Amino acid sequence: MKILVPLAIAASLLLGIGLGRYSGREAASPSEAASERLTPNGSIALSEEQLGRFGLSIVRPELSTGTERPISGFVEAAVGSRSSVGMPVAGRVVRLLVAPGAAVQAGEPIAEVQSADAAVVRADAEAAQATAQSLAYQYRLALPMARQGALSAQELESGRIASVTAAVHARAATAKVSAMGDPDRIGRLLIRSPISGQVVAVKTSPGEVLQLGEEVAQISDARGSELRFLVSPVLAANLASGQLLRVKAGARDLRARVLAVAPDSGSANRVTLVRAQTVDEPLPPTGTAVTAFIQVPSSQQRYSLPAAAIALVNGSAVVFRYQRGAVQAVPVVVGQKSANRAEIVQGVRSGDRLLSGNTTKLHEALIGK
Repeated sequence: MKILVPLAIAASLLLGIGLGRYSGREAASPSEAASERLTPNGSIALSEEQLGRFGLSIVRPELSTGTERPISGFVEAAVGSRSSVGMPVAGRVVRLLVAPGAAVQAGEPIAEVQSADAAVVRADAEAAQATAQSLAYQYRLALPMARQGALSAQELESGRIASVTAAVHARAATAKVSAMGDPDRIGRLLIRSPISGQVVAVKTSPGEVLQLGEEVAQISDARGSELRFLVSPVLAANLASGQLLRVKAGARDLRARVLAVAPDSGSANRVTLVRAQTVDEPLPPTGTAVTAFIQVPSSQQRYSLPAAAIALVNGSAVVFRYQRGAVQAVPVVVGQKSANRAEIVQGVRSGDRLLSGNTTKLHEALIGK
């Protein structure tokens, strides 16, 4: 009995110390939990439920038929969506009716000018109309005289030809006045916007004298913008009208369809102009820099993965293969990277189940194993 009492006391002390140590221990972090699940072959045992708790998802490598090559470009006004409004005749700017940034409709006045040349053109048109009316009247008077024999047929025909010629000249003079902006008799006329859009720039000021063709303003229709890229003929050979492109514009990811691929005449056909339009989202503002990605055929079999599925372990790229409830780091060779994806040249197989997302904890567990 004397022996049993000391043994009971010792057992109680040991139990108390053990419980104290257990209660003072902090909860294991995900990386510690993963480290405790390390199998003898160096993999980590995790259930699919635990994968979800750790912010991991299973992805499969996508077979890539080629490699992506980036091409740079800009959002620019499409053909027909930008208009440079020039002086239809030499003259003085009386007043401006718009300012940069103003929205205008097709046919809306943007400036008023006065021109001595326009006044002359208007006067010539009125004189031509008067001449045509006079000769037409004389021809009508000659008709009954010719029937009575007082006027020869030749004289009547000459009168008819003169009347027709004068009418043609009058129509041409009237058309010239209309094309000029229909100036009044002192040469004042309104210059109108040829398209609907926004005034990009005003190139003159009231009182300034401009010559024929000099620029008054620039109008741009933002709805007519498009993507433009200048690429080498070698890369352009991989593009065709109707093809879809992945495009990066700042933080935005867009899809665009190729409208046309043609040699750029401004570069003596040394580069190719590629025009494209977004598929389901509006374009960024004109002048925005964009990057598109062209698929170039490759002789090697490559796979594409989300960038979040690739990690660096001791300076080397790895992916985490999930097989039979265990995670194992697999070294890979990374090829081209673009946006949120990367190409894997070597290290993965078709059908692999790989982990993507918060792989930091797996990384820590593997380093510390």
